[in-house]
Formats: sequence, C-alpha cells, structure tokens
Amino acid sequence: MKLTDYEQAVADTDVLASDDIVLPMLGLVGEVGSLVAQYKKIQRDRAGYRAFTDEVREELGDLFWYAAALARRCDLSLEEILSDNIRKARERFKLPLNPLPHPLFDDAAAKTEQLPRTLDITFTETLDHERGRAPVPVVRIHRGDSAVGDPLDDNSDDDDEYRYHDVFHLAHMAVLGWSPVMRSLLRVKRSTNRDTDRIQDGGRAIAVEEGLSAYVFSAARAHNYFRSSTMIPNDILKSCQAMTAHLEVSRRSAQDWQYAILIGYRMFDQLTKNRGGILRLDMNARTMTYRTPEQVRQANLPFL
Repeated sequence: MKLTDYEQAVADTDVLASDDIVLPMLGLVGEVGSLVAQYKKIQRDRAGYRAFTDEVREELGDLFWYAAALARRCDLSLEEILSDNIRKARERFKLPLNPLPHPLFDDAAAKTEQLPRTLDITFTETLDHERGRAPVPVVRIHRGDSAVGDPLDDNSDDDDEYRYHDVFHLAHMAVLGWSPVMRSLLRVKRSTNRDTDRIQDGGRAIAVEEGLSAYVFSAARAHNYFRSSTMIPNDILKSCQAMTAHLEVSRRSAQDWQYAILIGYRMFDQLTKNRGGILRLDMNARTMTYRTPEQVRQANLPFL
C-alpha cells in the first residue's frame, strides 16, 4: 500500500476534533507507552509471553494512525515527511570515510582572492608576563615566518584553552571551503566584487563565524570536547546551519558541518596536548593533518 492511499483511507476514520492537534500528540505518546509496556512484559515473562510480535504490530499501526491524524491537522504529507527523513538519515548516518570533493566558493575569483588550497600553519604557545597579574598563556600562529593575526589568550577566568580556537576557523576553511575569519587574516578577501566583499567576507560574516565557534565550543564542553565522538548532536548542526543561512556556506550540508567540527576538535586535542604544532590543510582533499613540535624539529621545518 502506498502512503498516500493509507492517508486517504484512514481519513474517514478520524473521529478526533479536527481543530485539535493535542489529541493526536497524546495518542502518539500513549502508543509509545504501550510499546514500552510490551517490552516490559517480554522482559518479565521471556518465552512465556508469545503475543509480543502481534502486540507490537498493532501498536505500530496505531502509531501510524495518530501520525497521519497529526500530519493532516498540520497540512503535511506522510509521504513527504518520510522522504525527507530518508534524506536526513542518509546524510547523518551513511557517511563516507572522508568528505567528498566539492566546488569551492572562490573558484571563479582571482588567485590573489582565493583561500590557499594548501596551507601550513604553526601554533606556538608561550607565556605573556604583561597581560595579567600572573603569566598568561598565549598562542601565536604563523604561516612560514609571517604572523597570522594577533596573539590570543583564553579571555576567561578558566584555563579552557580557547586560545587555540583558530583551529576551528582553519577546519571550516579546509572542510567547508569557507571562513570569513581566515580570509581576513590571510588577506584574501574578494574585494573585486563589492557585494561579495561586503556580504560574504564582511564584518557580519566574520562575527557570525566567531560566534558560531564560541557556541560550538560551549556545547562541546558537555561532550568532552568531542574527543571520542563520531557524531555531532543534531541540535548543534542545525544551529550552525541556522546561523549561516544567509551566507554562501548555507550550501553545505549537516554532514559537511559534522566533518568540519569533528576534524577541528581532533586537531584542537592534538594542539592542546602538545602545546602547539603544525597543521597542514588541503582544501581540495578537505583534510587537515597534524605534526608535533618534535616532529617539526626533526624534519628541520620552521617552527617559531
């Protein structure tokens, strides 16, 4: 049976008030409770309870009835709902091992206005004896011999290591192909196109990315900074997409955001454990790799 046929067939059996959406919701809750009760019975009686499958089948049917009733009152189609859910489930749970290549937002821009497709960034932590009453840890980042941005501290009473947060902007750049913050720091704003410069690379976009990074960081605290995570909570991904809905990065999927956040926090973990290191970004491969300060020294690479 097609879902549309089911919806039409059960519409005639809907005896609930047509203007009340609470009753179908309560019905859904009640049916879930009935399913839990069936589980309780089979746990208690084990093989002695033989009606489990039949009861579950009936309760699931009733769930569909109430779902159809609720959808009808919200002017929604179950078929469309389930099609969207399939797309969402595939995007969230059927993940390739590595993010797939995609066109970059600045492909059509002049080379001088493109984010660098490959990039090595060095993170160095030192103590600043002039920022507070006690020495304050600060992080500097360099591209070769050139400083990128200003030295950062945590700007917090807590030593939460947010001074390393530029790694999140770098992850956005590597995986999403987007970072107004890094575009500004690397001096590759798309100034030739006034609207792109003003909207996509301007102050508001920079503020959005900074706010987004701070929001995810505050949420990450409750998840041990995603150290052992393979997935990011859906509410965080939806918030990232909502905050950037007016920007070019809105074309990136929740899966893209998940990759960016996970790799950013993997690199954050390495940097904070080793008090610095060097990151290599590849925007075409959408990857970031890490080397410790010791590995950099052994390879005779510049580490400032």
